[in-house]
Amino acid sequence: MTITWRQRLAPLLLCGLLPWYASASAADCLPYEPAAVSLSGLLHRATFPGRPNFENIATGDQPETGFYLTLKQPICTRGDHDPNSTPHDAVREVQLVLTEKQYAALRPQLGQTVQLKGQLFSSFSGHHHTDVLLRVAMP
Repeated sequence: MTITWRQRLAPLLLCGLLPWYASASAADCLPYEPAAVSLSGLLHRATFPGRPNFENIATGDQPETGFYLTLKQPICTRGDHDPNSTPHDAVREVQLVLTEKQYAALRPQLGQTVQLKGQLFSSFSGHHHTDVLLRVAMP
């Protein structure tokens, strides 16, 4: 069997393009605050265990109910040189950080696909129930 020049060149091209592809996809990841981003997904309410142990509502932990966005397409986030901003891949669920007024405005849209704008940040507390949260900016 004879190997053509194309077959010899293909692995070299692949090796040369692989680092570029990895950096290109990292560049496509969304930045954390203070940058503004826009996300689209299904708005829903979820309840998780809170204080004191953040383990089980049935055994006495307080329920923490909030609004969440199940994304239409998974996202990734960049760390951007901040040790508190952990990069994440394949994020499909984002916890929303809302004011009381924003909860009231979004409540009628529960169960619907919405597009929200705001600033992303990494979870850092037991009250954060997803790896990435969106501090929603509403007019």
